[in-house]
Amino acid sequence: MTSRVPQDAPTMAAAAAAQKQGPAPEAQSEIPAVSLSRLTKSDFQPEEYLKETLKTVQEKNIRQFRKALEDARKVASKNLQKNVYKNYESFVFISKEISGMERDMQLLRELLLNINQVGDDLMDEDEQSIMDTEEPGGRVAALGRRRTMRMSMANQQDMFKDQLTKVWRTIRDAQRFVPFAPNRHVVGDVRNISELSPSTMQTRQKVDIVVLSDMLLLAVRKKRGNYAQTILVAERSFLLSDVTVADVSDSSRAGNMVKIVNRAETFLFGFKGTEAKNEFLMLIGHAKAGIFGAEPPSMPPSLPPPLPNAARPGAVPVRSTRSRQSASGADDDQESMAEGLRSRIDEMLDALDIHIARREFTDATTLVQRLKRQVAESPKPAAAVLRAIDTHIAELSRLILTDLLIPCSPRKQVAANVSLLHQLGWDKEAKEAFLASRSATIKNRTRQLKLEGNTRLYIRELAIVYFRLIRNTCEWYSEFFADPTMISALIAWVRQEMAGYAVIFRRHVFHEMQKFQVIASCLNHTLAEVDILGHAGLDLKFMLDQEFFPDLTGCIRSFEGRCLALLTKAVAGDSLSVASKISTASNENAARLFGAQIPIVASVSKLDEVLTDFGNELRFIVRDSLYGQVVASVLSIIEGVLKQFLTVLRKGSNTHAQELALLVSTQAVVSWVVPRSAAHLDRIFGRTVTDIHNLEQRLEAFPSSLQDVFCQKHAVAISRSSFDFVTAEFLEEREVGDDMAPSPAMEQLLSGLGDIARELDRWPLPKRAVLGGIIDCMFVQMIDPRNWETTGGEKRRFSHYGVHCLVLDIHFLLRVCGSLVSKSTNNMANRVCEKALRSYFAANAGGGAKEMMNKMWYDARVRTAMQRLGYGFPDFGRGFEHRSQQSFENGAQPESVPLSARDNAASPAPSATSR
Repeated sequence: MTSRVPQDAPTMAAAAAAQKQGPAPEAQSEIPAVSLSRLTKSDFQPEEYLKETLKTVQEKNIRQFRKALEDARKVASKNLQKNVYKNYESFVFISKEISGMERDMQLLRELLLNINQVGDDLMDEDEQSIMDTEEPGGRVAALGRRRTMRMSMANQQDMFKDQLTKVWRTIRDAQRFVPFAPNRHVVGDVRNISELSPSTMQTRQKVDIVVLSDMLLLAVRKKRGNYAQTILVAERSFLLSDVTVADVSDSSRAGNMVKIVNRAETFLFGFKGTEAKNEFLMLIGHAKAGIFGAEPPSMPPSLPPPLPNAARPGAVPVRSTRSRQSASGADDDQESMAEGLRSRIDEMLDALDIHIARREFTDATTLVQRLKRQVAESPKPAAAVLRAIDTHIAELSRLILTDLLIPCSPRKQVAANVSLLHQLGWDKEAKEAFLASRSATIKNRTRQLKLEGNTRLYIRELAIVYFRLIRNTCEWYSEFFADPTMISALIAWVRQEMAGYAVIFRRHVFHEMQKFQVIASCLNHTLAEVDILGHAGLDLKFMLDQEFFPDLTGCIRSFEGRCLALLTKAVAGDSLSVASKISTASNENAARLFGAQIPIVASVSKLDEVLTDFGNELRFIVRDSLYGQVVASVLSIIEGVLKQFLTVLRKGSNTHAQELALLVSTQAVVSWVVPRSAAHLDRIFGRTVTDIHNLEQRLEAFPSSLQDVFCQKHAVAISRSSFDFVTAEFLEEREVGDDMAPSPAMEQLLSGLGDIARELDRWPLPKRAVLGGIIDCMFVQMIDPRNWETTGGEKRRFSHYGVHCLVLDIHFLLRVCGSLVSKSTNNMANRVCEKALRSYFAANAGGGAKEMMNKMWYDARVRTAMQRLGYGFPDFGRGFEHRSQQSFENGAQPESVPLSARDNAASPAPSATSR
């Protein structure tokens, strides 16, 4: 299909170029025109054309002429390209037609060769029969030859087996492609052949081809490791009955090439020389013609063996050949068989060959039934006759199975094929072929679906294809196969197809960033089609739950991980300042703890937002089977945030305001966020989610745990910065008089407590419990036995003055913080004073101990200090800078109300602060 360029196209291009250049001089007016009529002639001579055209043309005009030629070439190229695009479908169609005609010609040539071979066999048989009849003792000699032939056939089978063993040992994986079969042997092999690409003619790889009696084996040469040594590895194999071998010799370039066509595949092989190619073609011819006298090998148990050449479709049936096969199988039974019965069976076998060749399967099956009845009426049928009938039945069944395996076949055709196979006794093979064809139908229909980015639409169409074809298959199966024992095969097939659907569904729907709404929509489309199967009596919902449950739980866990990562980032970047205030009008418990509003930090607000989004996403896929995973994910998110709060609180870089905001936020998570999340999940599941409601009670003690950490942390910090009992020394020797006063370190400690108290006034926290807990932790540290020994292991010592200083400081602390001191704290304070006194008296047991002051003396010193500081007990927490006029009355004792002090706490690490 050549493209014709308009004659005036280059002229127009040249005119346009000349117009752009403006008025031309006289020398340029003689530009020769491009004559396309001469260029398109078959006998065009370029040199003569140029000499005639450019004979008297100047150099400038030659350049213009060259430009005109280039413009003409471009126009012709564009026109040719358009014609190619326009006629592309015709090109493809014609190419396929040529390829099909080539295969038909090869098949016709083989059939003609088979006909010639049959004629030669008939002539040889007639000559041999005449010679055996004319010679005296011919029948005895014939029987002797048959015995010799049987013995030689046994030896021949051993030789064939040795040949296959050698092939298996030489070529890796050859046994998988060429298994053992009777009469299968090696005809020959051709080495160092180049496998070429049919489209580019480039060499793909080097192969060796082994020609067997019924197969072709291709072995590839591959290197072993990093060494130069190569080994042969079997790559593929072909049945000789399925391939067509053609000598490609249409040109000098393809003179040493051979093409092998295997159904829809085409392979091209190049040989080094003509001798190698001719040798290969000769081996193929010998194998196909059966020059070594071997019968075709038996097929695997799954498929029936192919018929002999005379019984193949298109071959001429020869009755004498059939009679010869029957006679060679049972020599002793020929005399007893009636001539009339044998004649009728031979005629029926010949008619059966014709029906098989014409693919008249119904008539062939009817004839098989007549043959079986005829043989059943025979008193003693010959083994050769039975073997011939079985061979015909196997060949007929194999062809019907091939038709049944064709996907997308109409119901009427499938029913007819199954019925024929049932009459032939091939019910099991018919069942397997029917289910295989339906699987192929589902696969073909699935591949026709288009995925254009819309996952929901694709899954909807996929569910329609899969489940409606499954429903149709179940209906057809129950109609075609009435045997109840075959139902298990249908159930296994349904499970297999459900697993295939789940694989496609999982690949397109379940991935990390997929939204639950899309997943739910796809699941709904699937369940809608499954319900249709339920109406037909096949409920597959339990199979879907089994297939998709791990994927759904995995999606929930993945979403949980993304939520935790988001909240971890939010907590790490939180400034721990009040971000918003939430009303507690709808939560009585929160209103009792926080009042009218709850001050929360940004991370708590983010946690509430994440849990709300989590519930909103889950409502699309919620079901009872996912209840446990949903609850576990919500618990993991909430507990993960609370653990991060604890980690942040233990850091020493936060201010009092940030740490108190963290305590309030922890209580807000337990008393406000958890109930909101539980109510949201109640609405999603349509029932009470008791596990989330119980979580509030489970985490009820968590804010108190954070509060204890806060108290321990600040008890250690205040002690180290002011009154550090661990490193202080009480060995100073001075006189004890009425001018003694509490130490400046104790005043500094009370100042630190006052700072915390002032900060607590801004937060809805139990102020007395927090301050009492700090004081409690201080005395726990002081009563620790490790702090009553020196680094050398000796007991701690006190002087007379040092004991009075310690007791006076403790008495002053208890009087100032009277209502904050619990009963256990008071007992620990008494134990500290008692241990200090015992240590002093033990050190001065020899009579050097001095007299101790009484309680009134300590009370007087405390009142004097408080009057000097101008500090009254009711004003505690507002700071020492507030000068209150109130003072304690003489001998007045403050109340001691235990609030939230702990009897036991971890001992803080000591620091080096000298008194």
